[in-house]
Amino acid sequence: MKARIPGVENPVRGEMKQLSIEAATPESASAMLAALSSFRAELVDGPRGPQVVVALNGNDSDIVAVLSALQQYVSERADGPARVGLGENSYVMYPEPDGT
Repeated sequence: MKARIPGVENPVRGEMKQLSIEAATPESASAMLAALSSFRAELVDGPRGPQVVVALNGNDSDIVAVLSALQQYVSERADGPARVGLGENSYVMYPEPDGT
């Protein structure tokens, strides 16, 4: 069962829009939550362990802002990729190489 944040719905389809990020440990989940603190994010127990779930407004600029903040966190942390879910799709975000 996917984590849901109450009150966030896509006005077109009536579905909630959220981005979920798997964390390797509870500690990394807490650090990720702190890195995404300017967004509507919460820590939840996912099917494979702790996850940070971010409620999205449903517009592209909101998604880009969250993904940019996550990319910065993943690159600064330099401890491997982040596994991200958006809707039914899954992605892996790798740290940016040095010098970019």
